[in-house]
This record gives sequence, structure tokens and C-alpha cells, in this order.
Amino acid sequence: MSERGGRRRWLLVSGVIVLIGFIVLGVGLWFAADARYDDNVAAFARAPVGCETTLEFDRSGEFVLYIETTGQIDGLDGNCDLTDRYDRSATGLPQPELTLRDPAGEELVLDSTGGVDYDTGGFVGTAYRLVDIVEEGDHVLVVGGVDGEAFAMSIGGDPRRGVTLLRSGGFAAVIVGLIGGGILLVLGSRRATPQAAAPTPWQPATLDGRGWPTSPPGFPAPPPTTGALGPAGPPRLAPPASGVPVRPDSPPPGARWAPPRHD
Repeated sequence: MSERGGRRRWLLVSGVIVLIGFIVLGVGLWFAADARYDDNVAAFARAPVGCETTLEFDRSGEFVLYIETTGQIDGLDGNCDLTDRYDRSATGLPQPELTLRDPAGEELVLDSTGGVDYDTGGFVGTAYRLVDIVEEGDHVLVVGGVDGEAFAMSIGGDPRRGVTLLRSGGFAAVIVGLIGGGILLVLGSRRATPQAAAPTPWQPATLDGRGWPTSPPGFPAPPPTTGALGPAGPPRLAPPASGVPVRPDSPPPGARWAPPRHD
């Protein structure tokens, strides 16, 4: 496999991994947010109506008292006798009288509040009062009796605490997976540009790969050259033995010209 082909395959595989991985992460964070919401509500402290309930606060800060029309109570502390489950179907919220005392017996101020409710995991509640806990420890909550079907008061913070962060993270993970994985898939699926061949030096054309002929077909090859350069001059004659120079076209010495005889 060529280096370019291996690189394209690596990009495709990486794109699939990034796409699937971040989408799975995003979905997981979204479901984790739902589970976090259920856990927040289930962890609220609860107090039944018509009883004095001891609540232990392990930290200071603001807490919300909810009117919980559907839910259940486990492990009550105090002098209450109430069935574990309740489900008030009457229209309209009850208006119970609440009294909350700190560990020193001082009554705390309960402010009106609203705009926060929950309906999850078998619990339904609506914000009713807001209290600022200054001193940690045991507090006593008294819930005045109200006619009608049973309900309870739940005490806790914002049920959406940490939920928004998890859902935002899940949404961001899906976006990163779609963008990052999509880019890798596009890069891996692009066709490779063919490389131009390196130019070869010019050479004259040949016949049958044997070069141009030096003589017409059927004729013998010319004799090898002597290495002399330039056009050949007239042939050089050796001087006569007598040492007398003669013209090349004159008769030999001792001969005379005579007209032809006719017998």
C-alpha cells in the first residue's frame, strides 16, 4: 500500500472513531444529567404534615422548602406516624403553616419563593418557602395540619444543580464529534492528485531502437574514417628518381611528341 493510500485510510478510520466516540460520549452525558436530576430530588429531606421533624443540616446556605404532593418518606426522625407513600390529586396547592427552629431553639425566617418545581423519579414538588441556614446541626421543622389528602414537605437545594453542566457537555461533545469527525472523513475521502512525471532529456527518434542508419538499406556500411578533418586535396606524387621535377601531365624524360603516322 502506498504512503498516500495509507494516510487516507488512517484519516477515514480516525474520522469514524471521533464521530462515533464523541456522539456516544454526548448521549452518555445527557443520560447522566437525567440520573443526576433524579438523585438530587431523591436526596431531599422530607417532613410529613402535622408533625415535628428533626432535620440535620451538614452545611450552611440557602435551602428551599417544597410542597411535595407525590412521593415517599423513609426513616423519619421525630414523633410522626405517617404512611410511607402519598399522592395528593386535589387541584391547587395546600398552604401549610411552617415553623423551623435552629439548634439553639431560635425560629428562622422563612421567605416566600416560587418558580422552581420538579416531577421526576416518582416525586412531584413545588417551591414554597426559602430559608437561610447559618448554623449547622439539628433543626426542628413543624408542619401545621391541613385538611385533605396527605402530602409532605421536602427540603433541599436546586434540583437542577449540576444537570445543566452535564447536558451542556453532552451537547458540546456531539457538536465536536460531528465537526471533527466530518473533517477527517472529508480529508480521507478526497481523491489524491496525480503527481506529474519528471521530464526526460530530449533524444532523437530511432528506428527499431538501433539509431539512424548510416547508409541506404541493402548497401554496405561505409569504411571507417581515418580521422582526417576537412576536404581531401589532390593526391601527392613522389618525386622522380632523377631529381628533376616534371609536370604530372608531361611525358617521361627522353620522349618527344610526334604526330601520329599513317601507313
